[in-house]
Amino acid sequence: MEPSPSVPQTFQRFFSIIQERVGDTEKLNGHKAALTSVDYETELSILKPHFQPFVWGIGTTLALFASFRISKFTGALKMSKTGGGYEFKNLKKGSSLKQREPEQQLSDAFSIPADIFLSLIVGASAAVFLTDITRIEQDLAAIPLVKGRSLVAEELCTDFIKEYNNLPMDLWKSKDAMESSSIKAIQLFIDNCQKRDRLVSYREQHHQHSHGNENGNAMGIARKDATNIPSPGVQFHLDAYSQEQ
Repeated sequence: MEPSPSVPQTFQRFFSIIQERVGDTEKLNGHKAALTSVDYETELSILKPHFQPFVWGIGTTLALFASFRISKFTGALKMSKTGGGYEFKNLKKGSSLKQREPEQQLSDAFSIPADIFLSLIVGASAAVFLTDITRIEQDLAAIPLVKGRSLVAEELCTDFIKEYNNLPMDLWKSKDAMESSSIKAIQLFIDNCQKRDRLVSYREQHHQHSHGNENGNAMGIARKDATNIPSPGVQFHLDAYSQEQ
């Protein structure tokens, strides 16, 4: 019997599923319509605020790299002794790209990787600093409960549930797992995925079609329509259907 995976190993197994989906460019191109569809607007409204730190991180990286390169070829920004303002003072007065010494050109070429590295470090640090990990975990775990359709749920729920069932149950009850916010978020996400699946299955089998049939009997609906959950969301309708049974 194989030993239970550690918490980091468990997290990596689920993260690899996300990486596989993100790396599938063919599927990603097929989902472009979801970005503008009203069916996914609730999900997008939850996810959009979490993109902002990455935008700031990219902007910081580009701005810092540009400032490094400008300072190499134009001059260092120094305080003017007379006016109290700022001025660009050429590193080599009257120098041009053609007139510069080969050694200086070689030095500048070798400085590019260093500038890129430092810019990436600062940009990544800015993105991490601005990222609210706790809120991300809470919002992603709750995504399967949203009204309308959920691209996250459609892409990840089936594989997450399958991976969950392949892992030993005692893993989730271990001290390390219970103290890990990431593992608890994964568990909650899977639980909410199962709730959404139950509601979708119920709507497929028992939902009253808007047109009905001649006798007014309950009719199932297509899965595409069944996955488009009415407002206010999964939990409300799941509770309502449970009371009907």
